[in-house]
Amino acid sequence: MKAANSYVSLEEMLADIYSAQVNNQMPDMKLVQNFNHLAGRLPLHADDSWAAEAEDFAHLAVQLLQAVKKNKFEDAVQLTDSLRVAWSFFPYSSEYK
Repeated sequence: MKAANSYVSLEEMLADIYSAQVNNQMPDMKLVQNFNHLAGRLPLHADDSWAAEAEDFAHLAVQLLQAVKKNKFEDAVQLTDSLRVAWSFFPYSSEYK
């Protein structure tokens, strides 16, 4: 896992969150906090065609942060899966930084 400040995209952060869970570990709190912060900014940059999806994504990120804070691993896994699916629907998702 990278240092929390060395990520360049939400996609990379989400991949490391998922990787931790695949290894039966709770993702790093700082990573999830940074992910949540950036995900919260996503709706600010969304155009009308995907603004609703960006809002939903940001809400899922908040829920993930809460699950990690409360050490609810199963909830965190489910939310990460939902975030991964949601991410796949964003236009230019791999280009968003």
